[in-house]
Amino acid sequence: MDRSILDQLSFVPSAAASIGVELEIQILDRETGEIAPGAIPILRQCKEQALEGVTAEFMQSMIEIKTGVCADVAEVRAQLYPLARTVRNIATSLGYELALCGTHPFARSSHNAVFPGERYERIRDRLGWVASHDLIFGLHVHVGVPNGDMAIALINCLVQYLPHLLALSANSPFWQGVDTGLASFRAAFYGLIPHSGVPPYFSKWKDFRNYLQVMLGSKAIGSLKDVYWDIRPRPDYGTIELRIFDAPPSLADVLGLVALTRSLVIATGRLLAERPQLRRGDIRKQWMALENKWSAIRHGLEGTYIRTPSGKRRSLAHDAGELIERLLPVARESGDDRFLKMLQPLDGMESGPARQRRLYRESGSWTALIDDMTRRLSRELSPAGGVPPLDGGLRRRLFCFGA
Repeated sequence: MDRSILDQLSFVPSAAASIGVELEIQILDRETGEIAPGAIPILRQCKEQALEGVTAEFMQSMIEIKTGVCADVAEVRAQLYPLARTVRNIATSLGYELALCGTHPFARSSHNAVFPGERYERIRDRLGWVASHDLIFGLHVHVGVPNGDMAIALINCLVQYLPHLLALSANSPFWQGVDTGLASFRAAFYGLIPHSGVPPYFSKWKDFRNYLQVMLGSKAIGSLKDVYWDIRPRPDYGTIELRIFDAPPSLADVLGLVALTRSLVIATGRLLAERPQLRRGDIRKQWMALENKWSAIRHGLEGTYIRTPSGKRRSLAHDAGELIERLLPVARESGDDRFLKMLQPLDGMESGPARQRRLYRESGSWTALIDDMTRRLSRELSPAGGVPPLDGGLRRRLFCFGA
């Protein structure tokens, strides 16, 4: 077998429950609020300042910031905020603004430009029309696991929670100036891309290796990066990577979702240690995850969740609220509970889609939405936030997860 294929099939053990975060950010024209192809000049300035943890994404109007390998959510915050602040300072000095949202509310595909690069050109050639519309923004969270079998076992158990995670982050109701009626248009659009969505079922790591061997050997994919499942193993990093999230409305929401993800992985790992028979998962939950995910895409936290094969249902908001409560003791062990509590209370909370629709309904203008997105990020990154500026020591420590 080709050496490069063998390398991608080897699972590199990682420190248990270590975390890494990747966040895709919109680049906007400061005057018009329109999406702007500013990645090249921003990245050039980042390179001149030797700033690590900032990379290109598929479109020139987006940029990705990444933490290194972090021990807990406090360390994610200590890396993410100063990095985002520095990148925003660079962007504003060049005439741009940055914003967090799963989609831009009114940008047209004619304004999109693919970032120059061999991999991105290959993706554009393969996807055709879909590539020209692929202006969507997400959050990816890596959590370290000890081996491949545990990675697959965790994924088998965590698939049932993908709708909760999506509903909590859903933040993309508008697309090209249209209210889609969805809470997460981003998740719906992503379904057009090959090898995306809820992952297929694998009972153990060997099954996933066989799948990957066939897909790589047949050149159906070029690398594991071409597998865009909502949750996937990353054997090269020794992690499972959850990709289900919209880019949420704020960095505080990012931290809350990271704390929830880490606590959920820790709690599930303990359950699997106590009850190893659960490692193979329940394929019925895999089947139900597709319907439950659609409920989250369509309605967000206002959707319903099928809890059992017999059809018992409850609201996603209620189920997600109970999940957070159950995980608070786990989060408290590492101090992550103060971040997990940022997601509470769910009762009466104005979701990202509800807030965007209200602002547009009240103003009749996209300006109110753009101002809200940019000002919220600006406030979070102001010096009053109390996060120390990025220094050389932190730059040297950054080792970034890949896309």
